[in-house]
Order: sequence, then structure tokens, then C-alpha cells
Amino acid sequence: MTTEHKVIGGIIILTLVIIFGSVWFSSKQAVENKDRLSKPMMGEKMADEGAQHVKEGESHEPYNSNPPTSGPHWADVAGPGIKDEFIPDELVLHSMEHGAAVVWYREGLDSNEVDKIKQAFNDSSGKKIILAREDLDVPVALTSWGYLLKLQTIDEAMIKEFIETNNDRAPEEAPI
Repeated sequence: MTTEHKVIGGIIILTLVIIFGSVWFSSKQAVENKDRLSKPMMGEKMADEGAQHVKEGESHEPYNSNPPTSGPHWADVAGPGIKDEFIPDELVLHSMEHGAAVVWYREGLDSNEVDKIKQAFNDSSGKKIILAREDLDVPVALTSWGYLLKLQTIDEAMIKEFIETNNDRAPEEAPI
């Protein structure tokens, strides 16, 4: 067998490995997603306040929960990840409409507690945002479009489960 035939044979084998590996990986992801979608949403189902877009700075009715789970929001989104600066509810809501699960922690919480919350956030997968909230009446609140779960204590397993169960189950499929 010539070197040229060995190279061609190697390319064919590598191509087959890539194809079969891709099929296996995507079918595994489909099964995992099906399992996730078969779970009921976590948290209290909140009254839907709609998804009206309003201009930045435009007034609107107050939200029916703290933190909000639906309602008027701006055209931009908050973006995923850990937010160390103030983010307006109207941006976070638009990200939730696109499927983000949001972890809110009470501003001023002890740094050890915040570290636990952030660790649970980092250990979870999916569309997610974490940020401090000034007027939160519990240490941690978890929201997704239409759902609210308030935690009286920091429960890392519950935070992770909420994110992984509730993320990407919202009215719009789009980047957060």
C-alpha cells in the first residue's frame, strides 16, 4: 500500500469517527434535553404580565413580584453571566423572555454566602444570570419567565436544579 493510499484511508477513517461521534453526541444531548423538558418547572407560577417592549426610561406599571418574572421590558438584553454592577429589571426580563434563569441574591449578603451562591451558579449549565438585588426580602430568589422561587437559606443544590430545569423554557428562543 502506498503512502498516498494510507493517507486517504486515514482521512476516511477519521471522517467516519467524526461523523459517528457527532451523531452519538447529538443524540445524547437530545435525550438529556428531553429529560430536562419532562421535569415540571420549579417555583411558584406567577401571573403573566405580558412581554411588551417599552422604550428605555418609559414608565410602565409596577411588576407583580420582587424580583419580576414577566412584564414590560426594553429591547436590549442583560447578557449571560455574573453581573457585578446594577442591571435594570427591564434588561433582565428580556433575557428571561429569551430563556435565562436568574439567580438574585440580597445586596450586602456576607461574602462567604455570595461565594456559595456563585459556586452553585458556576456548577450549573444553561442560560443563566446572577446578580445582587437591593430590596430582596430573602437571601436568594430564583426566577425564570413566569416562575419565582424564594429561598430562606442558601441551598446550592436547589439553585443548580432550578437553573438546569427552568432555563431555556421561555416564550422566545434567542441569545440572552
